[in-house]
Amino acid sequence: MKRNQFFAIALAWTMLTPAAAEIGQDVARPAVLHEEGSGAGDQFEGHVTWRAEQTADPSAPRGDITIRGEVVIPERNMRMTITLRRNFDPSLSASHTVQVDFIPPLDFAGGGIHQVMGLMLKTSEKAKGAQIDALSVKIDATHFLIGMTGVAQNASVNRRLIRSKDWIDIPFLYGTRRRAILALAKDGDAAAMFNSVFAD
Repeated sequence: MKRNQFFAIALAWTMLTPAAAEIGQDVARPAVLHEEGSGAGDQFEGHVTWRAEQTADPSAPRGDITIRGEVVIPERNMRMTITLRRNFDPSLSASHTVQVDFIPPLDFAGGGIHQVMGLMLKTSEKAKGAQIDALSVKIDATHFLIGMTGVAQNASVNRRLIRSKDWIDIPFLYGTRRRAILALAKDGDAAAMFNSVFAD
């Protein structure tokens, strides 16, 4: 799919997506923001609260689940929502979509968000991540959409990676072009949510 076509669909989705009903218990897990800097760089700890919700898309089958994560990094005044769900739009060549919405304050240290680079999965917070096959587009200054490939073989590899790894990396660039990676734990009670949404 061409990037401009994906962008148009992504824009429509972010404008029309209604709130979904909560069906599961909140699960809080660690979140760590790594920023590019001298030496090992800078690191800031926070948390992500995962929640399973009914999918709001009317074309989704009954009982379909969407995962929503609310991220807070207090020392950086950073808040973010990540929404993961299966794709039911036949015009979008993607198995799943990941919507990333940053909520920076006016004095946000990074100068806003320039681009989200994609998703990586890893076994632990310090491990090296494996890249998910996906296309990321910028909707506006704080909203981004990642479409995971709809090619069957690659989509299957993506799903296995997500189910088998305990951490998600979201690499991005600040408005200042400084690089950062947000690492989110999805182990423990959160794993069942991901196993459901990313089942084969």
